[in-house]
This record gives sequence, structure tokens and C-alpha cells, in this order.
Amino acid sequence: MLSPFWKTVLVALNLTAIPLQGFAVQPSRSEIPGTNQPGSNPPRSRPLTRSSGYIFAGTVKSVERVAPNGNGVATIQISFHVDEAMQGVHGGQTLAIREWASLWESGQRYRPGERVLLFLYLPSKLGLTSTVRGRLGRFRIGPDGQVLLDPARIGVPTRRPGTADPLRGRTSVRPRELVRLLRSAEEE
Repeated sequence: MLSPFWKTVLVALNLTAIPLQGFAVQPSRSEIPGTNQPGSNPPRSRPLTRSSGYIFAGTVKSVERVAPNGNGVATIQISFHVDEAMQGVHGGQTLAIREWASLWESGQRYRPGERVLLFLYLPSKLGLTSTVRGRLGRFRIGPDGQVLLDPARIGVPTRRPGTADPLRGRTSVRPRELVRLLRSAEEE
């Protein structure tokens, strides 16, 4: 029989759709956007843009640990200034999200002043959210306002052999352009 603590943890995991594989297993190469081999099919589980309730480029304003009340779970509240809205938010607004504290402790941390492009699930019944596909739903933004492309993420998956890779050779891209390219790839 599970203790009340573990029951709460299991409920939180189920309701927030946190992918358990992200805690212990590195993503396979095919799970990383843009790393499919030419002619291969992009992954169909949890498409980044279609699974997102919120997509925006923003600046972290504050990070605060929120103590659990009653049998609740410990959470971290992160407030963002939405610099560029793409889905589910408005430019200029302050968006406060709550993440499960264990997700934070596993290494998915934010720092005030940090700029990011985020793909977030809609909040669960408990009011918790997380990035779609774990760390793959979070991109760093440089001082010039461009998304910094990690070599493991360069490229957009395509199913049509011979189709040019619009990101090949680039080290950065505007947030809205990256979202557009990912949406286009998911619709193919």
C-alpha cells in the first residue's frame, strides 16, 4: 500500500503529463528535433507545437519555491515576461507557471534574467505544467534575441527526401521562425 505522499506524487505525475523517460534516460536521436535522417519519419509522439498550450519567447522575472499546503506537492513558481507571444499568451503579459519541485531538482532550472523560447503544456488540474517533451521544449535565447541552436538540434525533420534543411549551417534563428519551421515539419 502506498503512503499518502507517494499517492500524491503519482497523481501529480499523471495529471501533469511529465514524461517519466526524461528523468532517467537520454532522449534517442530521433526524439531530438532536427536529428532525423533524411527520408525518415519525424517522431509522432508528443509533437512539440501541437502538444503545447503556451508557446512564447520570454524573460524569467522571478523564481520562487512554494511550500505544499495539506497533502499537496512542493512546487516552483516561475514568472516570465512574455517578449514574443506565439500561442496561448499575449505579448507583454506576465505569465506565472508552477512546476513540480522534483522536476526543478532534476535540473530543469530557470534563472532571473534568462531568456528562453518555451513550449509548455496547459496547466493540469493541480495547476502544474512543464515543457513539452522535457528539456526538448526549451530553447535558450541569446542577447540578440535569436534562439541559439544546439548542434544536436540543428535541422528540422522532413519526410520528403531531397528537401533542403532551412537551418543547415545556422547557429541562431528568430523564435517565431523556429516555431513556424517546427509547425511545418509536424504537419508533413
